[in-house]
Amino acid sequence: MKKILILLCSVFLLTSCMSIFSSSKQSITFVGENGTTLYDGVNNVKLAEIKEGGSATVKIKKKLSDKTIIAKKEGFKDTPFVIESSFNAKSLWNILFWPGFLIDLGTGKINKYDPVIYNIEMDNKSN
Repeated sequence: MKKILILLCSVFLLTSCMSIFSSSKQSITFVGENGTTLYDGVNNVKLAEIKEGGSATVKIKKKLSDKTIIAKKEGFKDTPFVIESSFNAKSLWNILFWPGFLIDLGTGKINKYDPVIYNIEMDNKSN
């Protein structure tokens, strides 16, 4: 009985509301020209490449800060843009269990990226 009580207490103490309603990653869709490559602005890691369909979807880990993405394509200027992080209103359910705010804050689930679709427009290098 003692083991069951400890297990139940740990489940309630180590989970939060957003663990139920939200993932720690969010899908972001980029729409642009075929052949455009998307890189993380901080560490220059390739995230995705827009192919024939004209779009690419990437799962990005949620953070408290905004995320910078750089779009690159041969013959075009590199185009940086910012994916804005905003407060996720679903995390207000943590009022019912206040330690959940701390867990959601640490995992980034307290925020979300908005909007989730970005249209990439690039300028020619000749301009």
